[in-house]
Amino acid sequence: MTSAEIRQRFLNFFKERDHKVLPSSSLIPFGDPTLLFTSAGMVPFKPYFLGQAKPPHPRATTVQKVFRSSDIDVVGHDGHHLTFFEMLGNFSFGEYFKEKAIPYAYELLTKDFNLEKEQLWAGIHNDDDESYEIWKKTGIPDERIRRFGDEFNFWAAGPTGPCGPDSEVHYDWGEEHGCRMADCGPNCEHPGCDRFLEIWNLVFIQWDRDQAGHRTPLARKGIDTGMGLERITAVVNQQRRGVFETDLFRPLIEHWEKETGKPYGTQAEVDTSLRVMADHARGTTMLMADGVIPSNEGRGYVLRRLIRRAMVHGRRLGLKAHLSSGVPIVVRILGDIYPEVRKQAGQITDMVRSEEERFSIALRQGMERLQGLIDRKALTSEEVFYLHDTLGFPVELSAELAQEQGIAVDMTAVAALMQGQRERSRVATGLFTAPLAGRATRFIGYDQLEADAVVTDVFAVAGDPEQADVFLEETPFYAERGGQTADTGWLTWNGEKASVVDVQPQAEAIRHRVAVSTDRLKPGDRVRAVVDAPRRQAIARHHSATHLLHRALRDVLGEDASQAGSSVQPDYATFDFRFPRALTPDEVDRVFRLLNDKVRANLIRRVEELPLEQAIATGAVALFDEKYGDLVRVVSFGDWARELCGGTHVERTGEIGVALISNDRSIGAGIRRIEMRAGVAADRRVRDYERVLAELGETLRAGPSELPSRVATLQAEVKRLEKEIANVRQRLAAGGGAQLEEADVDGVRLFLQRVDAGERDLLTFADHALTRANGNGVAVVVGGRNFAVKVASPLADRLPANDLVQAFRHVAGGKGGGRGPVGQGGGIDPERVDEAFKSLQEYVRKHLNPPPRPSPTRGEGDR
Repeated sequence: MTSAEIRQRFLNFFKERDHKVLPSSSLIPFGDPTLLFTSAGMVPFKPYFLGQAKPPHPRATTVQKVFRSSDIDVVGHDGHHLTFFEMLGNFSFGEYFKEKAIPYAYELLTKDFNLEKEQLWAGIHNDDDESYEIWKKTGIPDERIRRFGDEFNFWAAGPTGPCGPDSEVHYDWGEEHGCRMADCGPNCEHPGCDRFLEIWNLVFIQWDRDQAGHRTPLARKGIDTGMGLERITAVVNQQRRGVFETDLFRPLIEHWEKETGKPYGTQAEVDTSLRVMADHARGTTMLMADGVIPSNEGRGYVLRRLIRRAMVHGRRLGLKAHLSSGVPIVVRILGDIYPEVRKQAGQITDMVRSEEERFSIALRQGMERLQGLIDRKALTSEEVFYLHDTLGFPVELSAELAQEQGIAVDMTAVAALMQGQRERSRVATGLFTAPLAGRATRFIGYDQLEADAVVTDVFAVAGDPEQADVFLEETPFYAERGGQTADTGWLTWNGEKASVVDVQPQAEAIRHRVAVSTDRLKPGDRVRAVVDAPRRQAIARHHSATHLLHRALRDVLGEDASQAGSSVQPDYATFDFRFPRALTPDEVDRVFRLLNDKVRANLIRRVEELPLEQAIATGAVALFDEKYGDLVRVVSFGDWARELCGGTHVERTGEIGVALISNDRSIGAGIRRIEMRAGVAADRRVRDYERVLAELGETLRAGPSELPSRVATLQAEVKRLEKEIANVRQRLAAGGGAQLEEADVDGVRLFLQRVDAGERDLLTFADHALTRANGNGVAVVVGGRNFAVKVASPLADRLPANDLVQAFRHVAGGKGGGRGPVGQGGGIDPERVDEAFKSLQEYVRKHLNPPPRPSPTRGEGDR
């Protein structure tokens, strides 16, 4: 049975049982800042389980795209763990509970998927007697039902929110694959036991967990089930070695088998790398299709880490193993199910290839730096972390290469440094970890910037007693969403006033970060919520300007210029768009003129709420990574720019004033970025530029129109001087003008050369000095507190550079090491260089002419 057949059978089964089939949501959770990625099928349904919103149907079924970054380092080491996978799920929002969820699961597995009843086991929570009785009644006997604690049979989508006990369905591959211990069963912890595989998790949603771990019963209990398509496909087809044998992975495995000539299933190390490549190709492709771009923070950091880990394993397989070559195969496998993947196939391939090229450089640089560190016969955890943090050099590769040289790396210390970095990154992303509010917030800020409101919840902010997260019944504050930054302003009550410093969506609720301690504000208090009006208007100018810019780009460049993201702030906006090349100066000018023509046209803003299909049919532009309900908000400016948008805007385009745009620049393969300033921010930029031009004109004694030629003349002069300086340095390196001392030790010529402390390439000076030794010399070059040693090749075996470095630093201090004829060090005392050089002469004299070995004592046996 193919994976496509299994996927469709699952949906049909629940559709026939009155479940509404819903499409997969994006891998980027909408309105849920507690998660980086959609990590389970129920994530899009949190508001329904919490009672914050009404579900479109009391029963639903989906095949949800899921990504779990916590499993990245595990993937490849077995046949089951994945980063990206498809979660088959059925859901009930108060309609049914365990009494139907369990029989549904059993019926689908045994009848539609034809699994043998005797191979199915159930795991339940220790306290869940109800599930125990239902499983027995349904068909699983007592001896195949096992009880576990929270570590196995309690589930939640995140640190806070809906949760409850669960019941897992496990498939038994047979005793011959197990540990043969009497207590063997699901979740067996005996070493080497590979008998059971979890295939389906039935979660009984009944509580809302807060930040402190307290569980509040939900008004209506719900069902959330999740079954990995990849695992059930392997089980249905009896592919015991795991998901990588299924039709979802086999084409990828076969591709890299052919590319590298290394077959799957023959060597453990090869199998691991092939599995990593296959999984990471899928994860990379699907993340990029949902709008994630490689970067050094947040979701982009996870994506970059995924690509680079795949490259390390590709390197182990051979030079022909490129992750980018797997993207078209992923498109072929999943493109019909997820059209966004097929639509962006070329751009995704280009982006991955660009990351590969970029990391190849980092990989070479890292190898060079790492080798220098290994040559010292020591590698600290800080150095391993530095290579990872600055060059993206994988810590596992550093440890592996060091181990080959007999050097151990403290990976526990490295892990602690990386955890600290992750914590800093988490804070930088601004992710909230406070609990979800118990009710939805009504946004009224399109029409008013001040309102009286009732406080519904107040939560403390971890680590900051002077701030609180406040929820209101209704609010004029716009929560950060769709690229538009959050409003700021004030709450006032009973003669008190506190600043609102940030506003974030939390499912259907809106969270206000307020500069107030929790003892000053409580649920039930009435407050006056006031938005900073000038700041809101500045944001609106920039947001409306991005709509005009988007349309101008499409008019000038064609429909391929589609939005990839934006950041709308009060003093600037950035607009990211997909386009395969840089814009020409003429294209930038045309976009600028068209954009500002529409500003001056003073187009009227019109807002409509329409069914999604109707809005698209009337020409409204939708963004691929946004979540839209059945009814959408459409913002139009005249009959020209028309988009689906929930943001705030000016009433007429003339309020924008003027919009200044920069030249576009690349932020990734196939992704360009334009920066823009509008209104007061544009006026300020014009005045700043005028001031700079005036200052440059005065300094260079030239008018604005003469400045380009004047600067070009100065640049030519700088190049001439740089060339002259290079010639001087070359003469110095040859010994001309530099301090060069020489000593002769039994026919070996020793040179000491002092150069400027700023010189970096000391070995070049050493090479030049040795040209005077006719193959029989040693050169020591000192630059400030650093030094280098170079030994002529004929002497390298008798006088290893590492030994000479140690002899020199024994007197001069510092650290250093060497390999073969080359050595380097640093941290020496410049005042002791002469003494160290004399010591080096004695060391050479001693080792060139070692004392004769004493004759053996004559014994009785010599007579």
